[in-house]
Amino acid sequence: MFRPDGSGELGLSRVLVMPKQTTPTFWAASDEGDLVLVDWSIKPPAGAGNAEEAAKFAEYVRKTYESERNYRPVVALERSPFFPDLILTVHDFHFCIWKTSMEEFNQPIFKSANTFGSHNTCGAFSPSRPGVIFITKTDGIDVWDFIDQSNKPSLTLNFATSAITYFKFQYFKHEDRK
Repeated sequence: MFRPDGSGELGLSRVLVMPKQTTPTFWAASDEGDLVLVDWSIKPPAGAGNAEEAAKFAEYVRKTYESERNYRPVVALERSPFFPDLILTVHDFHFCIWKTSMEEFNQPIFKSANTFGSHNTCGAFSPSRPGVIFITKTDGIDVWDFIDQSNKPSLTLNFATSAITYFKFQYFKHEDRK
C-alpha cells in the first residue's frame, strides 16, 4: 500500500477487523505508529496500464490518523467492547485512545504521558468496565481507570521476574441451559 499523500509505501504492523463484518474495510496500525482506515473495495485509478500496475497504485488507504512520528510499530491495536468507535493504540512509551466517529478530528482524544524506566508491550480494554484499560509493560501492568483519574495509572503492579508480552481477554458467550 501507498501513503495517501504520495510520500512512500505504508507497512502495517497490526490489523483490526470487526467480528461478523460484511464490508471490506478495517483499521490498521502502520509500522510508523499511525492509525489508518483501509478499504479494499476501492477501485484502481483509471488509466492504469496493466493489471499489475493498477494493483500497485490503487488507493486503499481511506484515512490516516497520525500520532507523533515515533517510527516504531504499534504494539497493540484494540477496539472498545462498549464503544465501537473507540480504538486503543499502544506504542513503546505511551498509548492513545482514538474516537473514529469524529471525521474532522485527526488526533487522539487521549494520549498518556510517557512511560519511564520500562516500555509498553501490549494493552487491552476491560471487558467488564468501560473506563478501564490495562497496559502491560516490561516490568508489570498499569491499570488506568478513567472514572478515577486520567493523569496516571490508578494501579501499578510490578513484576521483577519477566515481561508480559501478550495480553488479551477471552470472551465467552454463555448460553442458558434449560
